[in-house]
Amino acid sequence: MVVLALLLPLISLVPLGWLWLWENGYALYWLAGALAVGIGAYSVQAMALRRSVAQTAEPLQDAIDTVMPGDPGWTQREQAAWAAVEALAADVQPSGLTDRDKVLNLGLRTVEAVARQIHPEDRNPLWKFTVPEALALVERVSADLRPFVADNIPLGDQLTVGQVLKIYQWRSAIGMAEKAYDIWRLIRLINPVTAAAQEAREQITRHLYATVRDQLAKRLAQGYVREVGRAAIDLYGGRLKVSAAELAGHVSASTLRDRSAGRPLAEPLRVLVAGKAGSGKSSVVNALSKEIGAHVDVLPPTRKFQAHELELAGSASTLVIDSPGIGATPKEHGRFASKAGEFDLIVWTVAANDAADTIDRDVIAGIRKYYADRTNRRLPPILAALTHIDLLPPREAWSPPYATDTPANDKARSIRRAMETVAGNLSLGLDDVVPVSVGTEQAPYNVERLTARIAALVPEARRAQFLRLMEDAAPRWSARRLGRQASNAVLSATRAVTPAYLKRWTSRKPRA
Repeated sequence: MVVLALLLPLISLVPLGWLWLWENGYALYWLAGALAVGIGAYSVQAMALRRSVAQTAEPLQDAIDTVMPGDPGWTQREQAAWAAVEALAADVQPSGLTDRDKVLNLGLRTVEAVARQIHPEDRNPLWKFTVPEALALVERVSADLRPFVADNIPLGDQLTVGQVLKIYQWRSAIGMAEKAYDIWRLIRLINPVTAAAQEAREQITRHLYATVRDQLAKRLAQGYVREVGRAAIDLYGGRLKVSAAELAGHVSASTLRDRSAGRPLAEPLRVLVAGKAGSGKSSVVNALSKEIGAHVDVLPPTRKFQAHELELAGSASTLVIDSPGIGATPKEHGRFASKAGEFDLIVWTVAANDAADTIDRDVIAGIRKYYADRTNRRLPPILAALTHIDLLPPREAWSPPYATDTPANDKARSIRRAMETVAGNLSLGLDDVVPVSVGTEQAPYNVERLTARIAALVPEARRAQFLRLMEDAAPRWSARRLGRQASNAVLSATRAVTPAYLKRWTSRKPRA
């Protein structure tokens, strides 16, 4: 609109017209008018777009909050796409699906709604998938349809395609039968009393049948929209780039780098233990290893990322990575946030006597932003280990255990206040702040609660791990891969041509 508003006055003028404006002193007036038209058109467009965005964004957010999620492992954009699918399913009218084209159009609208939610930055997101992904989708849908047809459609496993087509060709016989029945209704009026009783019974039966039929048709149409929507979310969400078999055997480059032994059979759960220098990271790793019975030597403070093999409840294999202390500059914070993209669960250690530190808050905010900018990833669960609680006032009063839910003494109240400070500073729930004492001066305290909370977050960490592996295992462009594909294409073409060429050569008659 802005471009047209600016160019239309110029296009309407021919050189002689411009000369006339100049000679009569109207040129400046015309320029002022063209500028006013352009500003007006821009204002109208800006107001319309702002209103349109507001009208579409707010109901969508409401739908995300109210619609039952289709899959807890979906990303935020995939959840938004599912909300759009549910909105289409709620508004679908089975009476409008009278032919094949309208059914296909409903499926196309569902696919387009999903594509626009997952790829809102693209002007034409409908074709944003690769050929292998399309083939994988056909394979998956076919595998789902085969048992459905065989188990739920009468004679679905016996009728041939030709027989189904013949039955479809005879669909007009239903209309003929209805006309014949109407004629019978007129004939039976010879006996009015019997005809009235039969007509009343049939009207009640027809009403009940129509009600059940409409409800069934509504559910079938909604099921069709939801199944198309689920398939589209898998397609546009990139979940078909890697097969389940490939994903099960994939080990990320981060794990291959961190693991000291040979190549593992499967990707372990990657747990990051991080925090400021002196917050007790290495002590937490030592305490966790002793709590779960792993053989790990007492660890000194580390200056690099150091991996340790542990076995947590709910996870067959776990790599716990002890990290160096966090730097104080924004550049170091950004570098650490990028590094955090390699992990599935984060245990952040915070010293209880320094619970409101801004560095912890800024780094955690940077990690959240890192994942928010990557819509194909999922923020891993974050858990805070509140260390050095023995140093809280009164320092001389150390007699665990302490009931922080209902603190009964000054020490318990100090621990509770530190937990609330950390929860507010790091935007965590109070259940995700676990007070522990892992120093060398006294026996470890409350480590079993920290281990239990980590185990409770393993299912959520697995969802984050799945998306991390999907990104890591997805095919990437490389010269080596392109060369291998080209050589395979040449080899296939050679194999296809050579037999025919040899057969034609050998079939020639020798010259006399």
